[in-house]
Amino acid sequence: MWHKAYDSKRVLPDSILSCIRPGSRVYIESGCGEPQYLVKQMISENKQLSDIEIYTTIPLAGFQDFGGQYGSRFRIKSFFVSPSMRSAFEEGNADHMPISTTGLTKLLAQGYIKINVALIQLTPPDKKGFMSLGLTVDITKTIIEMADIVIAQINPQMPRTFGDGFVHVDKVDYIVEYEEPLVEFPHEELDPETQKVGENIARLIEDGATIQVGFGRIPEAALLALGNKKDIGVHSEIITDAICDLVENRTITNEKKDINKGKVIASMCIGTKRIFDFVNDNPMVELKDFWYTSNLQSINSHSNMIAINGAVEIDLTGQSCVGMSEFMGYFGALGHAIFNQSAMFTPRGKGIIALRSTSRDGKFSRIVPSFTDSRVGIITTQEDINYVVTEYGYADLFGKSIRERALALITIAHPKFRRYLLEEAKRLNYIYQDQVLPPEDAIYPLGLEHEKIFGGDKLMIRPIKITDERAIQDLFYTMSQNDKFYRFLRNMSALHHQQAQPMVNADYKNSIALVVTQSSRREGSILASAQFARENKPGLEHACEFAIVVHPNWQNIGIGTYLFTKIVDIAHDLGFFQMNAYVWEDNEQMLRVFNKSAVYMRKSLANHVYTIEMDINDTTSSS
Repeated sequence: MWHKAYDSKRVLPDSILSCIRPGSRVYIESGCGEPQYLVKQMISENKQLSDIEIYTTIPLAGFQDFGGQYGSRFRIKSFFVSPSMRSAFEEGNADHMPISTTGLTKLLAQGYIKINVALIQLTPPDKKGFMSLGLTVDITKTIIEMADIVIAQINPQMPRTFGDGFVHVDKVDYIVEYEEPLVEFPHEELDPETQKVGENIARLIEDGATIQVGFGRIPEAALLALGNKKDIGVHSEIITDAICDLVENRTITNEKKDINKGKVIASMCIGTKRIFDFVNDNPMVELKDFWYTSNLQSINSHSNMIAINGAVEIDLTGQSCVGMSEFMGYFGALGHAIFNQSAMFTPRGKGIIALRSTSRDGKFSRIVPSFTDSRVGIITTQEDINYVVTEYGYADLFGKSIRERALALITIAHPKFRRYLLEEAKRLNYIYQDQVLPPEDAIYPLGLEHEKIFGGDKLMIRPIKITDERAIQDLFYTMSQNDKFYRFLRNMSALHHQQAQPMVNADYKNSIALVVTQSSRREGSILASAQFARENKPGLEHACEFAIVVHPNWQNIGIGTYLFTKIVDIAHDLGFFQMNAYVWEDNEQMLRVFNKSAVYMRKSLANHVYTIEMDINDTTSSS
């Protein structure tokens, strides 16, 4: 019976200090599952240690000291840097080992690093003699199989979780019974900018998506912004307190997942008693080994997989990094790159890298011409970048040139740094030397983005961006010669950069355009564009000029009428009293749009062109 084996393995820490011999390699279970009592007794207060290497994944509790000068007692080697260990790494008193979670499995399972002693924490055994790793499965199950000696702290406060975390008494060499509160890691209050980043991330997540979230403020903000979503699934290395509310309000149901339907899949829980209680004996949550959660096959088995991870900086070519000296908070690769790269290639999937546009004190831009510190760790390379999100919006960089990326990133940088970034991009020859930007105070109106069905297709309507230049050119070249003439009132065979750039350079106050795209949330082909700009004629300070063009294949299904109505509303809200349009006399399609409108209008014909003056403060009649 396992009971006898259990009793025979019960010891006090003092009696097994000799297990850690000089030069040993010791693994300590980390995160909220760290066996604090064992660490204190066998590491921190053990003065007999000599040249010990300590391996850990995500150390949250920290250490009383960092092992003596030059690691004479012990040297910490961590695969991830969290705030509690920041000073140790900055001062050179600990080592960071950059590696992915799949690489970590190979490193330990294939003997690249031989672990002599493993310190872990488990629940008391059940009636079959199985104990649970509880909150931290990650790589620990592999460690148990590979280590020479496994020492377990049995803590009744550890929750019992389902998945890969069950460990039989037979797998443990020594047992130390000690009850104590678990390591808790409450997330700090989020500033308004970080909250806005989270809201912008949420705009990219569709109902029924499966999400992976990294560790830190930005991913946490994304979770907090998901409250109005439906049937979200979770397949992630780490889950936090924010998961609990989302499950309780039925945002997270996991019912639309392609595999592990109905299950939250993760490897670690990091948070407070809130999530500890939530996962305890909860069959909805399964904690799996890193090898499963971060495995390409597991990730790619999902459709609509969304990876959400943070970064410290991103350069104008699309590379993102983590871990910059005084700005370092959370630093490490783990599954960041694997999830980002894999998610973007699942059907309807996205890889999202998110960051504040500035440092928290506002002094430094986080979108940069080149990285500001040589010690950064580049996590996402140019070829693996997909979406980048700040509090000022999002940019889809996948399949874009360096010129297109640089311009897109500048548009979501903080307005006070955009002019600088524009000049740096020109200096580096990333963009056209005559490239312009909207004014510094031009803030992209995210609130105008929405979806609507036309002819059975769900289309995205959004404000135009400076990055839409090529798409506007493409729309122009789909038009017949007649349509081109109707739009510009002159014969045009080409729309070069010099002509196209002003059409996309909106300040969202004196000029704006709404464009229609077929691909939801993706900056694909433009199917239609309706715009207005303030008249520059004397006496018409409160008047604007309207123009519209619709792709030939998308005409006669109501797009033009709808855009006209929306543009009238926007112009009215911005304080315009009058909207003017100039229409060739036989442009019957456009004239029908105006005739169907309830806006009061006056028409006059001269030189084959109707001048239509619309009073957008009065919608009572038309003539």
